[in-house]
Amino acid sequence: MGAMYSWATPEYMLDHMSFPQIMMYYDYGMEHEENKSNILVGRIGVGLFGAKEQPKKERRVRGDGNQTPDRAAFREKYGSRIKRPEGGES
Repeated sequence: MGAMYSWATPEYMLDHMSFPQIMMYYDYGMEHEENKSNILVGRIGVGLFGAKEQPKKERRVRGDGNQTPDRAAFREKYGSRIKRPEGGES
């Protein structure tokens, strides 16, 4: 576990985590490591053996591609629900 998660020291796991939590993090870590190894093997296959690479999917952008927020519309719709600290009005 310590190799997958730097915070997962044996002392921390014994003192602060239940056994099901430890197993959950272990399973997630193993799944992540398996995905990394599949990507690495695929890249090695392309680089060394000229294997065919699947085309990458294009990212779709909603609207006209302008991703700047409309602050006025946001404040009009959610203005009364926005919680700010004292003096944090902007």
